[in-house]
Amino acid sequence: MEQVLGKTKSYLLGLIQGSEMGQEPCVKILGPGWDTLRILGVCSSLGPVLSCPWGLCIDKDGSVLVADWGEKHRVLLYPSEGAGRVILSDGLSSPRGLALLPNDLLAVSDSMHHCIKIYQNMSLNEMSI
Repeated sequence: MEQVLGKTKSYLLGLIQGSEMGQEPCVKILGPGWDTLRILGVCSSLGPVLSCPWGLCIDKDGSVLVADWGEKHRVLLYPSEGAGRVILSDGLSSPRGLALLPNDLLAVSDSMHHCIKIYQNMSLNEMSI
């Protein structure tokens, strides 16, 4: 579902909603009744502030991975509890899509390099190509 109201775009993906609201891009975690449980990417004390979130996926532990392509070209991990962190940044230019694959692999679409990069997921603590 996509809503466009003025300059606000809202993208609804299951129980995650990505939002572009002027100067405050964010990802909202929604409950079963569509109530907002958590907002990611707007408070630096809870993890990196988002500049332009695009691709999202959720791992088996409920952590949210976000491709943020605006100013810093990175992939962020927001665990189900605790502060978020950057897990990938080197060698990316406009990461747009994410997918978790079998065998703990993470696929990242790197739009400016025109390729899909596959990273080995080592419990999302460290990533390697």
